[in-house]
Amino acid sequence: MSTDYLTGETLSDHYVTLAIPGDVEGVRTRLRDAVQKLGYRVVSEQPLYAKRSSQGCATWDCSLNALDYPTTLTIALKQTNNVAVMATFNYEIKSYMRMTGGDRQTLAREAEAIAALATERLAISACRACGTQVTDESHFCRRCGAPFVLDVPELEVLRLTRGTRGSYHNIFFGMTMMLSALVLVALFFIIPGPRIYWPLLWVSLPCAIYALFLLIQGSWQLHRALNPKSPKSVAANTQPVFVSSAVTTALPPARENVSVTEATTDLLSAHDRRVPEPVRRKDRTTAEIDADGLM
Repeated sequence: MSTDYLTGETLSDHYVTLAIPGDVEGVRTRLRDAVQKLGYRVVSEQPLYAKRSSQGCATWDCSLNALDYPTTLTIALKQTNNVAVMATFNYEIKSYMRMTGGDRQTLAREAEAIAALATERLAISACRACGTQVTDESHFCRRCGAPFVLDVPELEVLRLTRGTRGSYHNIFFGMTMMLSALVLVALFFIIPGPRIYWPLLWVSLPCAIYALFLLIQGSWQLHRALNPKSPKSVAANTQPVFVSSAVTTALPPARENVSVTEATTDLLSAHDRRVPEPVRRKDRTTAEIDADGLM
C-alpha cells in the first residue's frame, strides 16, 4: 500500500490465489470472458490485464467505498499439473479511502466468482429445457435452441457481499457524522456566550444533513442487497420440446393385450396398407387351337 501525499490518493493491492482446472491457454480464454462479464475491460492477455472504471459516487470522487474507485486486475497463470492451473489475482485500487479487511474479503469473493464463471461451461452436461446431452463447446442446445444457462452461487455471494459492504460504509460514516453533529449541538449548552452559537450552528447543521443522507442511502442499499429483483432466466422459461404420451396426437393410443405384430401393424396409415383387389380371369379362346387339331 502506498500513498500519494500530493493528491491524497491511496494505492491498495490484494492477492488471491485459486486453482482452476484446464490448461493455461484454455483457462486464459475463459478468464478473459469472465472478467468482461463483471464489468472489466481487458487490456492485454499475456499476462491477463484488465481495468474497471469508477462506479457510482466514485465518479465524482465522493464515494466512501474503496471498491467503487478505479480497479486494476492482473491475473498470472501457472500450470501446476496436467489438469489444473494456478491463477493469482492481483487487485490494485487507487482511491481516497483506505481498503479495510471487509473490502479484501469482497475482492476474494470476486476472484472466486470469476473462477466460477470460467469453469461454469464444464459443469453443463445436459440442456435444462429438453435434456439433450452436451457434447461440444456450443452455447445453445443443438436440439431446441435454448441457451445454456447455469446458476453460479459465487455471483450471488459476491452481490450480497458487495451490497452489504457498500451499505455498511454509508451507515457507519452516517452514524459518525450524526454523533459529531450531536456533540456540536451539546456545546451550545456547555460553552457560554452567544458568539459561539452561530459558528457551531453552521457546522452542525450541514453535518446532520449529510449524516441523514448517508443513513438513508445506506439503508436503501442494504434493502436492495437483501431483496433483489428476481432475474428472468431464459432457460427457466423455455418449455420442453417434447410432450407426454397423454397429449400426443401423432400416434394412436395403444390397445391393451395386443401382440407386437398387431400393434406395429396398427401404426400404418390407411393409405399405406395394401388393399387386395379382385382380378378377373380372362377366358381364353381356344377355337383356333381346336381348328388346328382337327386339321
